[in-house]
Amino acid sequence: MKRVIFFVLVFLFAVDCFSTEIDWQAFLAKQDPVWVKLPEKFDHGAFLGNGLLGTTIFKDSPQQLRFEIGRSDVTDHRFDNARLPIGGIILRTAGKIQSGNLRTDLWNAEVRGEIVTDKGTIKFRAINHTEEIVLLADFEFTGEEKNAAFQWEPKKAETGRTATKIEPNPQPGIAQNENINYCEQKRIAGGSFTTAWYVGNDNSSNNNDGIRKRLTLTVADKFPVADSKLEALETVKRVVGVPIANLEKSHREWWHNYYPQSFVSVPDSQIEGFYWNQIYKLASATRRERMVIDLLGPWYRNTGWPRIWWNLNIQIAYSPVYTANRLELGESFTRFIDAKRNNFVKNAKDIWKFDDCATVPHTTDYEGLRGNGTLAPDKYINPGDFTWALHLYWQQYRFSMDDSLVMDHKKHAFYPLLKQSVNLYSKLLKKGDDGKLHLPVMHSPEYGDDADNNYNLSLLRWACETLLYLDDRYQFNDSMRPSWEDILRDLVEYQQDENGFRIGRNQSFKHSHRHWSHLLMVWPLHILSTEQAENKEIIERSIKHWLTVGGGKGINGWSLAAAASMYSYLGDGDNALRCLRAHHNSKVSVMPNTQYIEGSPVIECSLVAAESLQEMLLQSWGNVIRVFPAVPAEWKEAAFSDLRAEGAFLITAVRKNGKTNWVKVKSLAGELCRVSPNFSEPFNLSDSSVSIKEFQTGVFELGLKEGQEVILYTNKDDVEKIAPTKIPDNKTNFWGVK
Repeated sequence: MKRVIFFVLVFLFAVDCFSTEIDWQAFLAKQDPVWVKLPEKFDHGAFLGNGLLGTTIFKDSPQQLRFEIGRSDVTDHRFDNARLPIGGIILRTAGKIQSGNLRTDLWNAEVRGEIVTDKGTIKFRAINHTEEIVLLADFEFTGEEKNAAFQWEPKKAETGRTATKIEPNPQPGIAQNENINYCEQKRIAGGSFTTAWYVGNDNSSNNNDGIRKRLTLTVADKFPVADSKLEALETVKRVVGVPIANLEKSHREWWHNYYPQSFVSVPDSQIEGFYWNQIYKLASATRRERMVIDLLGPWYRNTGWPRIWWNLNIQIAYSPVYTANRLELGESFTRFIDAKRNNFVKNAKDIWKFDDCATVPHTTDYEGLRGNGTLAPDKYINPGDFTWALHLYWQQYRFSMDDSLVMDHKKHAFYPLLKQSVNLYSKLLKKGDDGKLHLPVMHSPEYGDDADNNYNLSLLRWACETLLYLDDRYQFNDSMRPSWEDILRDLVEYQQDENGFRIGRNQSFKHSHRHWSHLLMVWPLHILSTEQAENKEIIERSIKHWLTVGGGKGINGWSLAAAASMYSYLGDGDNALRCLRAHHNSKVSVMPNTQYIEGSPVIECSLVAAESLQEMLLQSWGNVIRVFPAVPAEWKEAAFSDLRAEGAFLITAVRKNGKTNWVKVKSLAGELCRVSPNFSEPFNLSDSSVSIKEFQTGVFELGLKEGQEVILYTNKDDVEKIAPTKIPDNKTNFWGVK
């Protein structure tokens, strides 16, 4: 690597020189998905969400526009406590639909549409309000379409996993209360969920050309005995009485504060647009105080996966949150772990018969349990699944450096649960004749079973290293420390052969498969450093073999997103871009609305691709922040602001003419700051009070205090305000149905 010499200027730049200049509404308008014709199935529909209530809009017959409704916490509370379908509100047109269009306005979190029938037109706009649990939709009808009608179509309260196994829930009842319609669905397990809706005429806006109506709809869920009908009716009554201007104001304020938390722009409309649709999707799927993300999010259609899956799914669902500087969304996961901590201990007792351990089976209900005392709905019982999930909690800590996440054991369960996860492994380890500690036969998702499989070896190593780090940092003097040191010293090495990393001791990677469980030490754990030549070689060999063995027939879109991150870890931006594009172009799985389908919805498989882009632009592992570590050669320009790095740093950077122009580093917690700014020539510092020394070639240690920031730059005249990269207008709005 070329050595970069630096010098420090003795004067300060004005902060304004390094500020942002982003017209957020105009920028996001170029990322909006646009349907020039109406989507004709759920998988292609425009979606809304507020972290609990979800709406998907699509045409499902020649005279119907469907608003399919979901709610994240509507479950059966029996057997495996699976998610239940709710139903949809249908706008039944007077005439046959001849044409139409939709647009998701990302900036305002609003879907707008127009329908042309042979009897008139319908225009509408809809939001899922960010605070109230309601769908609000305004409609304008012309011609005979003023006779278009709304109708609720309930779904049977069962899923494919429960329909043949348990007594069916009773039929729903549809009725009316003071002009508010409602559909109450009682459950055999107790409680109920109720959809209530009201369609009112907006007479003040009527004119000779048309008539206006407003739909207000909510879903309430109560268990085990509370009255969901009462709550649903009260919600509709209250919201109908609030001026729409007030509702619109609070809704937009939330979203307008949300987006600018960080900024990313690259010279590729497909990739840039996909990224921003995932940022929208994340906040639609969860909020700090709302439900943990499952495979469906707040939306619902028939699915084989109506629960929480732990062998990859919940982990990659949250993967973009941390670098995107949206840690409040990650709190829905940490709050879930904290609240259900006793259930994870119960799982270990029920499954393994061990005390003082914690785990999950392959899949759980929304209490973190196997499901009402039964075994998990599938056969896979794997300690690593829970340990991997705790890696999310670790990232919440590392990107925030919030000491309470580790120190306050009464409120936060991370440290105790990580210890209990390792305790479970410790009870399973056996010392072999070679003097090494070995793991018994366990499952390597989703490939097969083997002893000493790399999936569990990787997670056990990461967990022990993390516990030792925390014990050192916070001086816990934990009595378990010697056992963690023994494990790291004596644990058997990763299993490998001529093709790279194996599944385990007795099984090589012989056939193509979508899951990279044997490569977790590479990504996302980052515990096998690519900075050592021997590691880099076997990582490259392993990735290539994984992607190409058997013609790569088992590789899916989300596999390619993971591969993009792995190539970024290697600093290979060109291959990272190739894999990311292949993910986006996987038309069988990646839908026009950026949702992801493999038979059933699996929204996490598109969310993970947002992290792939982040890791091309910024990485922070091994206590080093790496700026533009894997930008492909064809991207001569790129820009980002306030992306978050481990150690709680906010990073802003601009790339022009194929090289780094300037980088701003802000310390939020006063942690040790080592940064590789990736300059190709000597650079300057904006603040002479900040100490700097070269830690290793190309890596510089900055003496930043908490709250302090500094700008690194090569040429003062090149420093400009952050702005989007230029994409021709005819190349924008890539997503949607064209």
